[in-house]
Amino acid sequence: MQEIDDNTVSKQAKVTVLTDDIITINGKKYHLVENHENGFDEEKIEERFNTVLDKYDYIVGDWGYDQLRFKGFYDDNRPESGIDNKISHLEDYLVEYCNFGCSYFVLEKENKSSTNKKHHRKNSRRPRKKRSTNAVVHHNHNNKKVHPTTNNRRKRASSSKFKIRKIGEKSK
Repeated sequence: MQEIDDNTVSKQAKVTVLTDDIITINGKKYHLVENHENGFDEEKIEERFNTVLDKYDYIVGDWGYDQLRFKGFYDDNRPESGIDNKISHLEDYLVEYCNFGCSYFVLEKENKSSTNKKHHRKNSRRPRKKRSTNAVVHHNHNNKKVHPTTNNRRKRASSSKFKIRKIGEKSK
């Protein structure tokens, strides 16, 4: 594992508290949805925030051993979200990955990325191409004409030289 030099760490985030439940982080507006056990700490967020979190709709900050850590979540209807990154699984995350009874906070981005509704509509796929009726005529091994759109595969398989025998049956 590579050590991180203090000079390579990104600069601090700019956190501004506008009201009790609205803040900005680097100019992006968030709503403080939940502040369990006073987990929200403006100074620590400024120190630890990473711009990678900008892509998420929700940011959860939880405390463990006096360290603040972040986890990003997407809105439930976002196509790029996996099951572990959906905000509906926040409770599971808190139970499984956070210290019991820890302080935490949940920030919701004000202007969430819009979802592409084409991905959510039923039957949004392109219709399949129809096979051409002017297809090339092929010949099977008996020199009979075989049209690719007909069900000649079964006929060819049954007329093959190999016979299927049941287990225990002796070959002739």
